Amino acid sequence: MNNQDLLNQLWEKYLADQKMTAGELKQLRALVQNTQHQQQLDQLLATLYNETQQIPPTAETNAREAFEEVWARLQPATPAQETTVLPIPRRNYWYKYAAAVLILCAAAGGVYQLTRSKTHNNTTQPTAQTPTGIQPGTDKALLKLADGSYISLSEAENGTLAQQGNTQVVKLANGQLAYQNAGATDSKVLYNTIITPRGGRFSLTLPDGSKVWLNAEGSLYYPTAFTGSTREVTLTGEAYFEIAPDAAHPFQVRVNNMLVNVLGTQFNIMAYTDEPAIQTTLLQGSVQVSSTGGSTHRLTPGQRASLPTGSNRMQIQNEVDTEETIAWKNDQLLFAGSDVPTAMRMIARWYNVEVEYRGAVPNAHFRGSISGKAPITEVLNMMQQTGEVHFTISGRKIIVTP
Repeated sequence: MNNQDLLNQLWEKYLADQKMTAGELKQLRALVQNTQHQQQLDQLLATLYNETQQIPPTAETNAREAFEEVWARLQPATPAQETTVLPIPRRNYWYKYAAAVLILCAAAGGVYQLTRSKTHNNTTQPTAQTPTGIQPGTDKALLKLADGSYISLSEAENGTLAQQGNTQVVKLANGQLAYQNAGATDSKVLYNTIITPRGGRFSLTLPDGSKVWLNAEGSLYYPTAFTGSTREVTLTGEAYFEIAPDAAHPFQVRVNNMLVNVLGTQFNIMAYTDEPAIQTTLLQGSVQVSSTGGSTHRLTPGQRASLPTGSNRMQIQNEVDTEETIAWKNDQLLFAGSDVPTAMRMIARWYNVEVEYRGAVPNAHFRGSISGKAPITEVLNMMQQTGEVHFTISGRKIIVTP
């Protein structure tokens, strides 16, 4: 088992309040404090926070002291660290107070804080065959500031959210995130990360005026002010970009083992780890796509560069369906010959559900589109009309059978 899978397994066991051995706690502490797992930890935190918003409090439980004693065991045993440890809500402890605080020491001296500022109305919990609790995704994300603190963007009020050096982080009246620089150049480059959970999307305007739409279960790491010869960001998941032209300062997107160089253009990158390839699709302008193996291609509008997982050989497709590519940005679920696994990965990310296959994976393909705001039952019923696939819903799990 690799470290990524081990972190997922121990994290789930810890949150489920299952009994863990001293060795497992030690392993979890080491993995959480390893900066190589920061992106994975950010996504785990975003998913956990998303769950706390969806699951209503069932009882007023004060497990603070007991939890702090356990969580303290995950902290580095160094006398120099004076971090106050507050609780992560485990899945069987849902607090009724409005300002629930989430703090993680993910690195020595680093404090990660998330604050819920509002209460939520109870929602009907889904039951077997009655998935009324499964809702389409909405605009929601976490913003990780340079000091490691987190802001829930869906909960934050409009206006200035934070000061990052000489740059103000602002939530606009339309709900988007923007960066406003005072004009002075920061002596130190500060970085922010926006993280979307499953069932969440968000859009922002970068400090240079470029616009980004981030799809569900993704993250974007970027400076709060572009000061160098290039404008560089790092992406996980999927995003659509509209880049502000600036020939003197090329825009670059780093994603896994691919680098996209841009002058001024509109393009989409899909780089989910559970997809078979990284795909860069150009809608307007020009981009140069490079792999770590040295393969380089310049795309023209309507072309797509695909880099299969584990490969350094780029594949170029011409005259791709760009409408399908950015359908997610326009609140559409669009299937253009999608097979069952591809369609279900899309549904899982947008509706925040798990997918389980029982029996052979159905050999069905789907064409058509439906609103991204449609109930999940409507989407699945549409897919079942092929007669080759059937779905059973149990809680937040979709069971797929032939």
